[in-house]
This record gives sequence, C-alpha cells and structure tokens, in this order.
Amino acid sequence: MKVIDVHAHYGKWFFPIEADSVEAILRMMKKNNIEKAILSSSLAIIYDFQQGNKQIASAIRDYPHLYAYLFLNPNYMRESLVEMDRYLSENSKFVGLKLYSNGYIEQPLNCAGHRKLLEVLQKKYPHSIVLFHCYTYASALELLELARDFPELNFIMGHMGGGEWRRAIGVAGEAKNIYFEICSGIIVQGKIEVSVAEVGAERIVFGSDMTLLNPAWILGMVESAEISEGEKNLILYGNAIRLFHF
Repeated sequence: MKVIDVHAHYGKWFFPIEADSVEAILRMMKKNNIEKAILSSSLAIIYDFQQGNKQIASAIRDYPHLYAYLFLNPNYMRESLVEMDRYLSENSKFVGLKLYSNGYIEQPLNCAGHRKLLEVLQKKYPHSIVLFHCYTYASALELLELARDFPELNFIMGHMGGGEWRRAIGVAGEAKNIYFEICSGIIVQGKIEVSVAEVGAERIVFGSDMTLLNPAWILGMVESAEISEGEKNLILYGNAIRLFHF
C-alpha cells in the first residue's frame, strides 16, 4: 500500500537523530514505501526561520518526491509576510504552512500574530493548508477557534492532541476544515479505530514525524488497525492526494 507522509522534518536538531540529510530521508522513505513526504525545516523551527526556509528550498529542489512546509514566526510579522510571498508565490515545492505554538516561539495557536498570518494567507492563497503542532486538548480548542474564523483554509492537527487525542478529536471534529494527523510518541491500541469512528477516515492523514520518529512506528498503528483496506488507503495515501492536489 502506497504512503504519503504529511508530517516530516529535515535537518539537525539539538539532540542526536538517525537521519538528518536528504539522502538519509530518501532511504527511510524507500524502506517504508513512502512515495512522497512533506518536510519542515528544523533550523526554521528552532532557530532562524528565514535561513531554514532558504535551506530546505535548496535541499529538496531536485527531488520530485520531496515537498516542504513554509515555517513562519508570528513574533516577526514583517519578515514572515515577506517569506510568504517569496515562497508560496514562486516555489511550488512549498505546499502549505507549518506553524508552531508555545515551546520554540512562546505564542499560542490563536495569538494575534498567527491570526494576522492566516488572514493574509486566506486572502492571497485561499484553500491553503496549514499544519499546526497540536499536542494538547487546549491546543485543539485553539485550533477549532481558528478553523471557524478562517473557513477558506484547511488545517491539519499535527499529533491530533498527543496524549489527549480522544478529547481533542471530540471537539475539533466539529470543524469540517480540520484534518487529523496521527503521529505521536504515544502509541495506543485502538486509536485509529476510535478516530475513524469519531471523524471518518476521510479526515485522517498519515504523518510519521520523521526524522524524530521512525515511520515504521506509526505505519504499524495503521496497518494493524481493525478498519477496512479502503479506509487504510485513505489515511495513508488517498486523503493526501486529494488535499494537496498531488
């Protein structure tokens, strides 16, 4: 069964990881039958978003199966808006935004800066995709607020609430422009079955969090789930094809 990974990373972190180069990522993809992967820059997330976006654009330019999220920082609004126009209008390898909350940027999902970025994105690039890091129930509530306020954008709930995934999908499922991405360091038996029953397989997408996690870890959760083969195909491949227009 073919796979598209909608939540992956490129570059070094401040702790050891198995793979930090394009070549290593491609080997990991081949081993796990991943046809395409959408990456975000670790440099952009943890240190310098302008340099990180520039680095990943160069790194994946010649690889047809690799795409990227543009990372923007709401603490640097002018610079972020310049980045949006530079990469979303000129480089089709960037297929959406990756936005973070708290942690590295010390801002919640629904902060004024994120709202301004989404306002501009919806006006200039309607129907764009935004992947938000959502590892708590509180972040799911914030994402639901944004999804309702920006109905012409599509949102992916990265990690779908982490350890609080049951409560998170219970509230965020109300917004039809929210999709649920399943990767987490917490593997729970029955998670996929419950999620499919709650929001439908049509709104669940596969992400591995590679290179932080091994894709096999998350793939096994889908492959072993007691759902139909058609539902597995939607989660692993079909929904991403439709959502990103691959």
